[in-house]
Amino acid sequence: MKSITEGMRHRKRIVMYAIKHNNNSQAARRYHTTRQYVSYWRKRYDGTLESLRKKSRRPRSHPNQHTESEIALIR
Repeated sequence: MKSITEGMRHRKRIVMYAIKHNNNSQAARRYHTTRQYVSYWRKRYDGTLESLRKKSRRPRSHPNQHTESEIALIR
């Protein structure tokens, strides 16, 4: 398992508070964030800390990406 970041712990505290009080607005006010932020992480939360890990923002592909043969020519 990957390490647990401080951000993941913080998101878990926010989500657990929102679930306990059944109120995203109240959780947002308490943790000085937005309702949208609380809602986003609450929807993603499935009971595991891993669901609170940020996903990569790296694109899966690039339309102008070099082919393997082009990379070989460059090297």
